[in-house]
Amino acid sequence: MGALFGLIAALTIAAGDFFSRRVTNEIGPIVAASSTSLLATITTLVFAVMTDGSLIAGDMLLGALSGIGFGVGIATYLHGVSISSSAVVAPVNASLATLIPFTYASTVGAVPPIVSIAGAGATIVGLIFVTVGGAEASNVRGGFPVAAVSGLGYGFGTVFMITLDEASGNWPLVSQRGVAVLVVVIYALARRRPLLPPKRFAPNVIAGGFFAGVSSILLLAGLAINAPAASVTVSLFPAAAVVSGRLFFGDSVSRPQVIGLLIVVVGTIGIVAA
Repeated sequence: MGALFGLIAALTIAAGDFFSRRVTNEIGPIVAASSTSLLATITTLVFAVMTDGSLIAGDMLLGALSGIGFGVGIATYLHGVSISSSAVVAPVNASLATLIPFTYASTVGAVPPIVSIAGAGATIVGLIFVTVGGAEASNVRGGFPVAAVSGLGYGFGTVFMITLDEASGNWPLVSQRGVAVLVVVIYALARRRPLLPPKRFAPNVIAGGFFAGVSSILLLAGLAINAPAASVTVSLFPAAAVVSGRLFFGDSVSRPQVIGLLIVVVGTIGIVAA
């Protein structure tokens, strides 16, 4: 079930990206990130109020630390894509964001079955095919270190979520998303970018923020059940984004990407089956 929650979280991340991309294509990724992050915070707050949970100081701190990682992750990812390309940034980001929590969860908990480990390895290979196969690499020297920082941010941000007490419910996600918004806002102000889009983009911002918030809730549930599996399946969102881009935005899909998608499917089946 942990793998399934992670997979659904990945699909909701891709859904959020679908709506955010409509904003990004018009006025830029920084505005999309800041506005949808704000709505994601509101979404997690509503869920926290409506569900059981206690304000545990230690878990709120862990949520805030996770938010720093996620905020750094999204800010540096956007910067990396702007100075290099997704072919450089995405595979490095996805690999680190997967391996760090998977390794940590496997170390502190029960060792995953060999089928799950093999599935995780296949999934990472598939993600590399999906991301590298989509565009020509450029400025590798400049993009690689930024992508590494982004992957470290997401990876360690996820690690802080693994040890949360179930009694705290969704409240740590409120601090996570709130701190992530703060990090993105600081990044946007430093680059002198606007924080909110024009009103006509409100429906897309609301939808994007809602799905982003729901993805955090689903990921937290998955990590509580099976952290190693959930940490891998949630990283499948780049593959889902490729399919979405092809269907709704006319993005080209290369043969390596198709191969990568098939590998990802096989790897995911291995993780879920284990």
